[in-house]
Amino acid sequence: MPLDEPTDRRRRRTWSAVLDAARTVFSTSGYRAASIESLSTAADVAVSTIYTNFPDGKADVYLALARRTADEHAEAMRGTSHNGPAAALDAYIDFHREHPLALRLLALSDVSPGDSSSYNDVRAYIDDVLAGIATEMVRSARAAGSDVDARGLVLYAWSAINGAYALFRRGTVDAAELDGILDLCRADVSRHLAGGAA
Repeated sequence: MPLDEPTDRRRRRTWSAVLDAARTVFSTSGYRAASIESLSTAADVAVSTIYTNFPDGKADVYLALARRTADEHAEAMRGTSHNGPAAALDAYIDFHREHPLALRLLALSDVSPGDSSSYNDVRAYIDDVLAGIATEMVRSARAAGSDVDARGLVLYAWSAINGAYALFRRGTVDAAELDGILDLCRADVSRHLAGGAA
């Protein structure tokens, strides 16, 4: 798959440094304002090194970071559904709290198919990862017993959580309001599960 992490240890270290720097630069400056030069400075690598590893430049860096974020999301969610819907929902909330750029990255909000030849492959990869996370959460909700369609309930919860974080990032709600919205979402999901399992 395009934008696979290199297997060579030295190249992998450079790759990781660029992605770590990109997470910081994109978080503080935004994707559009970020330049290859600012990424190379933050990663302490030459501009040519970025293009060697990411042929379509900044767009490929963004896509590789999005793919890495999808993998981190899957890892954070792994096994949580076995502990019930509450654990899975809490892990989902915690992941997005700890990774403020994740929603934009996973939606590929800042890039389009014309920006990189890897766009469609990375989008399909992220879609598969997110579908796997959703499937596990749906299984957990079904196992707990839901009075509504379990898939609809999980996607409703995702929508509410993602929307709450989007409002927080825009400054529409403060941290206390965000926590209140997330608590309300959790309580609403809980009432649809047998015995208030969420």
